[in-house]
Amino acid sequence: MFTEAQQLLYEIEVGEVVSVDIDRKGYVYVADEQGNLSQWVDGEKKRWYSPSSPAEVQIDAWAMLNTVLFSEDWQGIRILGQQLTEQSEYIFDPGLVEYASVATNASDGGIWLYDQGSFRLKKYFPDVKKISIDVPLEQLINSTSWEPIWMRVHQNNLYVLDRYRGVFTFDLLGNILSEPYAVKKAKAIGLTSEEVYWLEKDELHFKALYSLETRYIKLPLKKVEFVLYDHATQRVFCFKQKMMYAYQL
Repeated sequence: MFTEAQQLLYEIEVGEVVSVDIDRKGYVYVADEQGNLSQWVDGEKKRWYSPSSPAEVQIDAWAMLNTVLFSEDWQGIRILGQQLTEQSEYIFDPGLVEYASVATNASDGGIWLYDQGSFRLKKYFPDVKKISIDVPLEQLINSTSWEPIWMRVHQNNLYVLDRYRGVFTFDLLGNILSEPYAVKKAKAIGLTSEEVYWLEKDELHFKALYSLETRYIKLPLKKVEFVLYDHATQRVFCFKQKMMYAYQL
């Protein structure tokens, strides 16, 4: 099943785009290579944040109450409030985390991360410097083909995108729930209440979270770099060459 994103609502220059995210209100977040973050609402730049130490970041805006920025470069997180003001900064304890390559917000103040140095999946509480869950992955995953590049907690599961094998689903104790679902060359995935989605060529592909049902949307642009989807408003946001294009389905 497929539909086409037809009606262009607006296009606007948002600057260099290295990572993007969308929150549950449909607000869009864009970060450049320096870690400068901007929030866009209906095509208008509402809020922005500039870090004291520039570095590329991964964005997790899904929690609503805060936005978490993780930097592989400085091995820590910054927590921003609803106005995108910095609330706190935590550098991971090197005695507990050897080298985190990807991380995301947990629902209880913790941070899920993949510790590449020890080949472990960990849940780390930065305020008290404590590991609550520590999962050795040797017996679960072949280390020669495991390179997580994105993760997110959603509906009591942890979804991890591996560069080579696709989307892994873990429960919140670190157990793998199913075989990975293959996606092709995705930089990130998105999640709604019912589906996981990702960019594949010039299409936005969807798979139901709890069944094998799939669908896709043909995008009106070619060579899109990133895409976000807002299920509530049925809008698709495409990013290409410093521009954001918003389409209504």
